[in-house]
Amino acid sequence: MIVLSVLWALCAVLHLGDAVGLHGFHFQGLEEPDTSHVIDVQKIDEAWIKQPLDHFNPRDNRTWSMRYYENSALFKAGGPILIMIGGEWEISTGFLQTGQMYEVAKVHNGMLYYTEHRYYGKSHPTEDLASKNLQYLSVDQALADLAYFIETKKQEKAFQNSVVVVFGGSYAGNMAAWARLKYPHLIQGALASSAPVFAKADFHGEFHSSTFLETFVLRSSNKEEKSIDYAFAEYYEVVTESLRKHSQQCVDDVKAAFDAVEELLATPQGPEKLKSYFNLCEVPKANSSSDLGLFMNSLAERFAGIVQYDKVVKGETKIAACCKHMTARYLGSPLQRLARLVADEDTCSIGYADFIERYTRKPWNMQPDVMRQWFYQTCTEYGYYQTTNSKKSIFGTLFPLSFFTDMCGDLYGDYFDGKFLDTRVRRTNLMYGGLRPDLRNVIFTNGNIDPWHALSVLQDLNRFSPAILIDGSSHCSDLYNHESTDVPELVQARSRVRTIISSWIKS
Repeated sequence: MIVLSVLWALCAVLHLGDAVGLHGFHFQGLEEPDTSHVIDVQKIDEAWIKQPLDHFNPRDNRTWSMRYYENSALFKAGGPILIMIGGEWEISTGFLQTGQMYEVAKVHNGMLYYTEHRYYGKSHPTEDLASKNLQYLSVDQALADLAYFIETKKQEKAFQNSVVVVFGGSYAGNMAAWARLKYPHLIQGALASSAPVFAKADFHGEFHSSTFLETFVLRSSNKEEKSIDYAFAEYYEVVTESLRKHSQQCVDDVKAAFDAVEELLATPQGPEKLKSYFNLCEVPKANSSSDLGLFMNSLAERFAGIVQYDKVVKGETKIAACCKHMTARYLGSPLQRLARLVADEDTCSIGYADFIERYTRKPWNMQPDVMRQWFYQTCTEYGYYQTTNSKKSIFGTLFPLSFFTDMCGDLYGDYFDGKFLDTRVRRTNLMYGGLRPDLRNVIFTNGNIDPWHALSVLQDLNRFSPAILIDGSSHCSDLYNHESTDVPELVQARSRVRTIISSWIKS
């Protein structure tokens, strides 16, 4: 929605922890729900369905096999079909045993599915990942896969009268909303969790879309209305504000650490010192803007991941633990604290040339992760690049938009430049409605801690499509089961979502 959610998917200098979606260069996929509390473990079946390679070219009759999981244990005739949509990750079985969708299925005797997105997991439409083969990797094709899947299932007698509701988080949250937009005759409702439906090349600069909502109202826990101007609430600015909620000192010390890194990069012996501080394999190449961009982006994404996936761990939030570390003077200077935060004795960063070499590999079995696929989608549909172009940046200045658009060209060919990206981002918003899609029966849920919420729908589209902004919540948290550490607003939001979805099923 999501997401990305988030850091350097290499033998990186960082650790992110749990990731949900919409990420930078280190990604682990949608976090599997905790199923340790599940008593009645049900049988989950893996299955496959043939899909057209190109849904929009009648002269192309090639097909491939898409994977999905299903849980029929709760289903009774007349019950709904509930589908968790897979995004830029490999699907797993947890959401068919627990979580928000599962709770709905228990009440309404639903059939549960989890579909895998083409080009991810084991769903391989083409022989390899050569650039020419990636042309079939798009949300248009993936939504058509979902429609084909639903249409096929609805032909079965037991499902002919079943209401279909789709669920998605992060990028898959976009898909949930857009599936309802494009295929309303097949899908009766959708939950779009943390869905950044507004495509944007530079996820820093001010919005220039006529659909942009200048302000929105946040109802805090004390029920006061606060008018929030979020024209400037870009990704790293939300990260900064989330850190500031812990303390201004945290923000000041993070900024001081990044300033110190850039100052060292500008001195003759500075890069060597940074190699020692951060336990790097090589001395940073101070004369290479690409290498510096990759290095500095990886440092910043450490904080992005902590904020985006904030939750309580061992009695305190991830943000609180991070800020306690970054403000601890006994650990040395702010730069030394930063190095301690991200350093790992078993890993080290790599250079830009090695990065490009890894992500231009074509064979499926040589992919380090999903970044070749996902980055292609950002280069051709969304942008979403979290840059330091903001004057308010506390994370330095060394990964502007050009760093990312140059990477698109290096990974997929010179054609994929900044001008091409602009046309594709414009197309995505034109085709799917940006922040003002014409929708009914879609719920948009977002946490105000999540940096991605700035690209999502934050005001009710109409009385049938509400927006629920959850104070104190992070990326996709509403898709999971209740935890004792959840803020009350999150518990209330889940309850409201279930009530609305139940009304769709009963109508």
